[in-house]
Amino acid sequence: MRKSLLRILPWVVTAGLLLVVFHRISFEKVMTAVHRAPGWTLPSILGFVVAVYLADSFAIWKTFGWFLTRMSLSDVLLVRGATYLLAAINYNVGQGAIVYFVHKNAGTTIMRGIATTLLVLGTNVLALLFLATAGLTAAPDVPHAVKVLVVIAWVGLAIYVALVALRPRWLDRPVFEVLLNAGLGGHARALVVRLPHIASLMAFQFAALRAFGIHVPFVDALATLPVVFLVAVLPISVQGLGTTQATMVYFFARYAPGSGDERGAAVLAASLVAQAVALGFQAVLGVICLRTRVGRALQASTKEAVEISPPDAGTSPPDAGTPAAPLQAP
Repeated sequence: MRKSLLRILPWVVTAGLLLVVFHRISFEKVMTAVHRAPGWTLPSILGFVVAVYLADSFAIWKTFGWFLTRMSLSDVLLVRGATYLLAAINYNVGQGAIVYFVHKNAGTTIMRGIATTLLVLGTNVLALLFLATAGLTAAPDVPHAVKVLVVIAWVGLAIYVALVALRPRWLDRPVFEVLLNAGLGGHARALVVRLPHIASLMAFQFAALRAFGIHVPFVDALATLPVVFLVAVLPISVQGLGTTQATMVYFFARYAPGSGDERGAAVLAASLVAQAVALGFQAVLGVICLRTRVGRALQASTKEAVEISPPDAGTSPPDAGTPAAPLQAP
């Protein structure tokens, strides 16, 4: 019953949020905003989606090479592309696919793979926090909620740094091994190679907003988009649908032209079109990658992992990419 509820809950959240958004914003006005978008909208959004995929794969390739095992960049590109589709079909399987693939084909332990993906996720959050903080220093008029979230994140970072420095005994577990042993230098390297991915995510959303006539000042986008990404990656909706749209409307409707409804419709149209392009690209890319030698090996190793895992296993290893929804969607 618990597992069934957990499968259904994201769909309920997504449907509920979209119903609320479309109750407040006319569907007709959203479609009008879509039809008014210039011809360069889809090609530009697709180009940034491809850039997000390449930058994400590059960051995984470097980080896994430093802390887990060396892989060829071509293999990482194929595995990452395949996991986009696997995550869309079965979120838990998509999350752990890279870890199980490396375990099966390189002989690394699953626990160290999970530990490395925790480092990847941690550097994602660090990059978003630094960008949001930089944006706040130049754009103090952003919504108060952004400031509160950034302060909370800095408190969390201070606690994390203290734990890594003190290394209490209760943290001496295999799942924290990579985080504790990476040190400041390791975290810095992982952060640097993750920055192109975060930058391409920012450019992706920024371009989508501009295509629909929403002129967000760059510093304001720098402060608020990281919060959108963090909300979108929360595992409470399907591929970030609903949470992304609600957050985008909340933050960016005031920058759109027109009346209140028209402003919300423009932001909602931009968000839905961008996410649709991203999901479509991921689906096509996933099918192509799964048909390759690496893709077939990924499917075999993932299937074996699912068969041997206990039926009431808790959570799967976190996804190595991210922030999920903008490119999980991007």
